[in-house]
Amino acid sequence: MAILLGSCANTPDLPQDTEPPTSDNLTDTSPETPEDPFASLRSSGEEWITYGLAAYENGKQVENLKEFFSDRANMTYLTLYDHFFTYDKTKAVPIAEALFAFIYDKHGAEAVLNLEKRCEYKSEYLKSLGLEIEYTNAPEVEKFLASMDFSSNSTYKYIISFDNVTYYFKDFGAGSPTQYHGLLYLNTVGLYKMLDHLEENELDEGLDTNREFHYYMLFDGSGYSQTRYPSGNMYINDFSSALHESVHALGIRDSGNLWLSEGLCDYFGKTLGFNEQIAASYIQIMNVAKQGYFDEYAAAGDKSAIICKSVYEDYIAFGGKIDLASTFDLPLYTDLYAKAELETGFYNTIGDTYKLVNGKDYDGVGAELSYNQAASLVVYLVDTYGIEKVLDAYHSQDIEEALGKGYEELKADWLTYLYN
Repeated sequence: MAILLGSCANTPDLPQDTEPPTSDNLTDTSPETPEDPFASLRSSGEEWITYGLAAYENGKQVENLKEFFSDRANMTYLTLYDHFFTYDKTKAVPIAEALFAFIYDKHGAEAVLNLEKRCEYKSEYLKSLGLEIEYTNAPEVEKFLASMDFSSNSTYKYIISFDNVTYYFKDFGAGSPTQYHGLLYLNTVGLYKMLDHLEENELDEGLDTNREFHYYMLFDGSGYSQTRYPSGNMYINDFSSALHESVHALGIRDSGNLWLSEGLCDYFGKTLGFNEQIAASYIQIMNVAKQGYFDEYAAAGDKSAIICKSVYEDYIAFGGKIDLASTFDLPLYTDLYAKAELETGFYNTIGDTYKLVNGKDYDGVGAELSYNQAASLVVYLVDTYGIEKVLDAYHSQDIEEALGKGYEELKADWLTYLYN
């Protein structure tokens, strides 16, 4: 077998100062792999970016949505949270494609991911369409809601989670997802504020502040919300009851003194103002009363209108403000509403609701109070004795030992306070 060798004799002499090439001093002339300009976007986890990126890479022409966004009612679609693509994919996908292309072309890939400036970019996009309108969602709300985890199953089409808090919707009824964004944001943030308050003030004895919170959003017209034990799952029928039910889930449960447990749930869940949506709803009613809407109905003897008119007038007389949720006096409103109920006799009692929910009578101490009245009584007790003693009364169930007086005497003191 012949072996062919390269001829050394024909190799020219190398200059004295030149070394044979090595792997260290060779220059790589092979073609470079082009850097992926979309690398940071491919694992964003946001569905709108996925749709926008796919269209952009394929060179798809985006739609001109000027006419669509000229209708202010459609502005909420620009939020583009993941559940929109389950709720209304037909509208959500073109918006995702158009917004992605605008932000990427003008500001680059990292800008698409920039939650701090996303509201600003959305306003820029609207102006690029020739619309002189601003995107009105607050940046902190946008940032919070963008952090949601979204999933679904055969029973709950919309499952929306924030860390240890999960909401279950079978549907959004006659509305749209955006109608619930305020609830999702304000209730969740309010819950975290409430938990911090309990822990920082060492009021969390016997309460499971590290639990998971599962809200099943029924809105089935039953008129009440409830928490089931021992699961702690909460079944919600109105916006204002979610934090109240959260306190039940923490461990404030039904007892022989049902008025006290319900009053404490309202105290932490409503009157301390962690969920500003509650105050905002009361302000709305107050402004309607201010405009005289209830006057004619009240004059005709409508007790609900009489209560709303009376509460507004007394609230203003006591110096209450109705401009901002953050300055709304919830304890004062609670007291005035409780007083108006007592004066008109128009209210459901704790006993009434207990029977409605449980199918049996409740004739324990405080069954004759309404929820508002129980909350007002607890606010009075906290102001008089301090929250620590009121919680001691709840935990021990010995009201007289903890507060020095029995229920009937405390109730009499509260009524004297209410009417003075």
